[in-house]
Amino acid sequence: MISTVSRYIGRLFLMRFAILLLGLAALVVFLDFLADGDDVIDAGVGIVTPIARYTILRLPEIVAELIPITAMLAGFVTFAGLARHRELTAMLGAGISKFKLAAAVLPAAVLVAGMQFLIEDQAVPLAVGELRAWGVGDYSDSSSNTTWIRQGTDIVRIHRLDRAARTLNGVTIFRRDEAGNLLERIEADTAVQHGAGWTLEGVRRSSPGAPKAVEQERLDWPQGLRLDLLVSAATQPKETPLMALLEVSDQSDLGTQPGYRYKVWLNERLAGPVTSIVLILLTVALAQPFESRTGRGLLMAIWLGLGFVSWTFDGLVLTFGEIGLLPPALAAWTPVLVFAALAITIMLHDERRKVRRDHPLPSLGAG
Repeated sequence: MISTVSRYIGRLFLMRFAILLLGLAALVVFLDFLADGDDVIDAGVGIVTPIARYTILRLPEIVAELIPITAMLAGFVTFAGLARHRELTAMLGAGISKFKLAAAVLPAAVLVAGMQFLIEDQAVPLAVGELRAWGVGDYSDSSSNTTWIRQGTDIVRIHRLDRAARTLNGVTIFRRDEAGNLLERIEADTAVQHGAGWTLEGVRRSSPGAPKAVEQERLDWPQGLRLDLLVSAATQPKETPLMALLEVSDQSDLGTQPGYRYKVWLNERLAGPVTSIVLILLTVALAQPFESRTGRGLLMAIWLGLGFVSWTFDGLVLTFGEIGLLPPALAAWTPVLVFAALAITIMLHDERRKVRRDHPLPSLGAG
């Protein structure tokens, strides 16, 4: 019986999830294009081609942001429909507890979470990289062409990374001592990767107090990092794949941002899909077989309010982690723990209330 219920609820949930996600994504893409449409058309050839390209490249990031709230809305709509048609009353009356209903919807929730992880980890970095290379809309900031890397005590500025040619253009290395004092400034027109190291070409070296810069044709840079690691370190943590985040976070002296921010997004990449699963299970915990329109409307208002609160809370805690007010693991996993504790508490409360209703204590007679 449980397997039948699981297939039925899972099918209803996934159908509603797909419809809601498609509709919300189309709306957000349309609004986004209204804001940046002129830049998109000016940056392309013709009209249809740049619009289609921009839409395809923007979809992964938009869908990734919509999946958690859409999954929760789909859970609300699914169980509201079951309550409206008294199917939820029949399931609970047949002895199917809230925990069993949660287990029934869990396979569909895991499927949604897996899709979310793949989009965030693989599709978003590729799409955003293409948008930044295209330079349209919010991705046209010219300051993003310059990359600053912290490598131990040294600071490295790279004007442009050419991954295809395996070269760096406009490289400046600021050599510093442990106290942060500048020891030497090395400028190079290009840096070419050779094996594990780099060769700087068109070099100019200067140091504080020196009368003029010393020019060299070439200079070995053996401590230069791998190009793919440089690209990962130069990319926003949110737009970096999981394996690259792992590698960059292990390099405590590397990065364009504080090291804890990479660890925050490393944890968030894993915690995000789990949060979506827990939010779906929370809709199961809140499901009630109201028969009146007033009761169903009140429950829907509670669901929508809780969805807004959960979305706000998740973003707020993550922001605290990004600015260093919370440890990375705590910032990413706190919403999971809070929502899971809330769902379990509600389910246990409903189970105890059902037991008291089905097995009332005998009244004490007047002896």
